[in-house]
Amino acid sequence: MAELTRVLFVDDDSSTRAGYAKFLTANGYDVTVAATGEEALRAASLGVHVIVLDLGLPDIDGWEVARQLKASPATAEVPIIALTGADLPHERVSAMRAGCDRHIGKPCPPADLLATIRQALRTVRGTSDM
Repeated sequence: MAELTRVLFVDDDSSTRAGYAKFLTANGYDVTVAATGEEALRAASLGVHVIVLDLGLPDIDGWEVARQLKASPATAEVPIIALTGADLPHERVSAMRAGCDRHIGKPCPPADLLATIRQALRTVRGTSDM
């Protein structure tokens, strides 16, 4: 049996975490959630395939989390998708400079997030799988 794709979903809002986690799990992903930047860094170090990251976190903001993840050899190649209410053009540029590979504004239909995750994984893996 193939290993499930591991998604780390990071958001400080519990209902957002629960809703997207439920949707992603129903679509075949192994989802770990985190509410803070510190939790995200710990969870990412355990091994994930893709990270969905809110930029407005209560401790370490998402921009700094992305910078730290991209600076670490263990997580440098993991795609990071910024999912955030910070959806102005200059914020998109800042997210990309911090290390995010993609940027999606909130609110985001779950199906759109799923498509973005699949696209990010195809880019990294060079395949057409989940």
